Amino acid sequence: MYLGMMAGGQHRGWGMINDEGWRKGPWTAEEDGFLIEHVRFHGEGRWNSVARLAGLKRNGKSCRLRWVNYLRPEHKRGQITPHEESLILDLHARWGNRWSMIARSLPGRTDKTIKNY
Repeated sequence: MYLGMMAGGQHRGWGMINDEGWRKGPWTAEEDGFLIEHVRFHGEGRWNSVARLAGLKRNGKSCRLRWVNYLRPEHKRGQITPHEESLILDLHARWGNRWSMIARSLPGRTDKTIKNY
């Protein structure tokens, strides 16, 4: 069964709400705004509650990942600097593929960004 097919053989496109009531697919600017405002007012954590209280039809994991990997204000975007590259290589030699541990030494970078680099 490919991703576009759901139970019962119905085709569901990206951005649609599935049978369980969860929205799947790309985030809209409106959803991002709801999530940003909710986290600004209430803070991070309890992501299942954030999803419900912010009025999003997303699960908590989706909200957490969207916040951590894309919306967090201190999130650094753009090229890895030569200093960061050197640090990544040194820490990888020391700790191996422990990307979240390495990310703690690079403020603003996520484990996903470092792993993909």
